[in-house]
Amino acid sequence: MLILSVLIIRLAYVQLFATHHYSKNDIDLVAESIKQRTQSFVLHSGRGYFSDRRGEPLDVDYYPSLILFPFLKDQKWPVHEVANILDVNEDALLKEVSNAKEPIVFHMNGERRKLKEDEMTKINQLKIPGVYAQYVQERTENIAPHLIGVTGENVEEVKRRYSDQLANGNISIHAEVGVSGMQRSFDPFLISQGDAKLVYFVDNLQQPLFGFDVKYSAPANPYHPTQVVTTIDKQTQLYVTNTLKDVGISNGGAVILDAKTNDLISLVSLPNFNINSPFGIGAENQIVTSHTPGSIFKIVVAAAAIDHNLTHKFDLFDCDKNLYGDDEEPRQLGMLTFEESFSQSCNYTFSYLANELLKIDQQILHKYAQKLGLTDQVGWIGDVYRLEEITHFPEEERGKVTVEEKDIGDYYAIAQTSIGQKNVRVTPLAVANMLATIARGGEKHQVRGSSKIKYENGTTVVEFPKQLVNNEERISTYTAMRLQQLLRSVVKMEEGTANPLLHSAPYSIAGKTGTAEKGINKNEMTHWFAGYFPAEDPKYVMVILDLDHKGEVKTLKAYRKIVEFLYKNYDGNE
Repeated sequence: MLILSVLIIRLAYVQLFATHHYSKNDIDLVAESIKQRTQSFVLHSGRGYFSDRRGEPLDVDYYPSLILFPFLKDQKWPVHEVANILDVNEDALLKEVSNAKEPIVFHMNGERRKLKEDEMTKINQLKIPGVYAQYVQERTENIAPHLIGVTGENVEEVKRRYSDQLANGNISIHAEVGVSGMQRSFDPFLISQGDAKLVYFVDNLQQPLFGFDVKYSAPANPYHPTQVVTTIDKQTQLYVTNTLKDVGISNGGAVILDAKTNDLISLVSLPNFNINSPFGIGAENQIVTSHTPGSIFKIVVAAAAIDHNLTHKFDLFDCDKNLYGDDEEPRQLGMLTFEESFSQSCNYTFSYLANELLKIDQQILHKYAQKLGLTDQVGWIGDVYRLEEITHFPEEERGKVTVEEKDIGDYYAIAQTSIGQKNVRVTPLAVANMLATIARGGEKHQVRGSSKIKYENGTTVVEFPKQLVNNEERISTYTAMRLQQLLRSVVKMEEGTANPLLHSAPYSIAGKTGTAEKGINKNEMTHWFAGYFPAEDPKYVMVILDLDHKGEVKTLKAYRKIVEFLYKNYDGNE
């Protein structure tokens, strides 16, 4: 009797008081009951989506489609009129409906049939119950997953981030939130305020209740879903991704910037990102992760040496010596000038110069790395409305250039630092930014990954202006000009390290190669090429990184192919 009384009290509690907040998971029993009595077709999730600089969709597409409800199979409807409008066979429409157990989008040859605006208007004018032409959102392959990031359902995170909106009923506890990339940093602008859908009610046999009346259901907010307009170019992004794979780079990446605006054009990180496993293999964005730069760092040593007048046109360095100057170098280069040393990547020259520089200032390498933007976060960051420090690259790491106290005066330790080993780590994004800074004559900008966020009606919610970076700490115009000459020599000089593969490219290229040991195992190597082009009037900056370098120079092969693509598709016919 006692147990029965407890059950009755419990049932009364559930029915009278807990209908909207049952159990610790806040289950809405009324909503769940309604859900069991409805069939619906989601037109869009309500969450914001991403496009490239020209408006091309990157993660979802949104276009007019024909929606057919399953109850049509048991009804007579003017299928011939719809078929005539679409110029398709009636049987194709009937076959789609006959197999449907829930509302579907009409397909032709395995793909959604995109409607024209006039087709959409004509179909809706027929007012056939169960036949609707509407804009429908379709998830597509995310071609820039490390930039855009992923979303996931996380009830606790929704509660933490959006307690006020939850209390007001503006968003659902089950709304997806950004987990990484721009999905995470732009989440306040992207989060769904409810999906838009077509709904009809069914009985327990899944037959329509209340006739065949289908209702349109959507939040009373005409501004969503929002659209993030990124700065990347979709076709370039696709080409770069395929090219890296074609040349055999499976661990590394590439980044391309607009040399004048510092806008991101392409960002590719490998291995591939698995959106179903956001923290698994491929989750790390190699472009904003710090790596050992190798001889790329000689650019920093060169800048400091130029400013402190340690280099003269006719000075010669013995490049038959090894890095430490105490033995012969396997690669015998002979006596080289400073420019020749840079173009042929002579380690001894830069080891010598770095040790001389540290006699002037023990922090000089760190200071010049900072002047060139290697130790800062270079991605766009700023306050937007009441939101502080919105960033375009939330996973971006800072670079590190340190000469530890115990290493000061240690010729060997400083020598290793001078060629980008020891305690030197930089991100490819920062390296690209450094090359862009040099190409512009020393002016430093933040890297933009997005230009703006727009409402559904096309008006702008947020604009991300171009922003300068700490230009009090920068290299001089003269130093930038000297660095430009050095970078050009790497490709132009016959003995330059990039000459064989890049000297005949359709654009003149300026840049620097870099090879670095990844750790204790000297067989594990990283290879870089960082440069800009055309050298005389730079349009593009590109950095390519191969984290599993085995001897074959895949970075330069990929670089050449991408340069040719950009020339042919964007500039060759201008």
